[in-house]
Amino acid sequence: MMHTKFRTGHDSACGGPVIRFAARARPNAAERAARPRFRRPGAGFTLVEIMIVVAIIAVVFAMGAPGFVQVLQKGPMRQAVSDVVEALGQARAQAILRGVPVEFRLTGEGAMEVWPSNDHSRGPQPELLDASVEDEAGAGPPAKVFSARLHQDIAVTLLELNFRSQMEAEETRVRFYPNGTSDDFTVVMEFGGEIHRIWLDPITALADLEKLR
Repeated sequence: MMHTKFRTGHDSACGGPVIRFAARARPNAAERAARPRFRRPGAGFTLVEIMIVVAIIAVVFAMGAPGFVQVLQKGPMRQAVSDVVEALGQARAQAILRGVPVEFRLTGEGAMEVWPSNDHSRGPQPELLDASVEDEAGAGPPAKVFSARLHQDIAVTLLELNFRSQMEAEETRVRFYPNGTSDDFTVVMEFGGEIHRIWLDPITALADLEKLR
């Protein structure tokens, strides 16, 4: 099919403008297909393109969601180690801040608590900073500072207090003193093939952690 194009010129014989016709062939299908097609600047995405992107995002999220949830949720061993270390740290801090001995208590059922101690018979005597601290320490029953419980599947394979086994004891009480010292304490916990040991340095009352397996 031909396209017609008008051209103008000047004929000297007639003394006026002359219109000439020039023919140009219409591009065939092959030529039209070979031409690059560019999206108009204002054009948006088609529904098919949006659906494909949404499907890809959904697949990626479905593949990564289980691992992401596991990262957010602490396993039994990780939670147990975190709770024990936090409880020991709380007991040390409270003993120093309050100026009275504080106890970390661990029962045979796995319950952990931190309480101010009324027993000053063992270890260094507290050095009260002023009368207000002394009045606060003796006003009413002591308040519990921390509470947690070991997971039922956590096995305590070693429990020592001042180099004495506490495996048969109903409750183990570890004392922290205002001068920054504490009893000697060691606990070993096992779960799912993992073994962790937590112990106290009695000179600094700081807890240390070691993964045995």
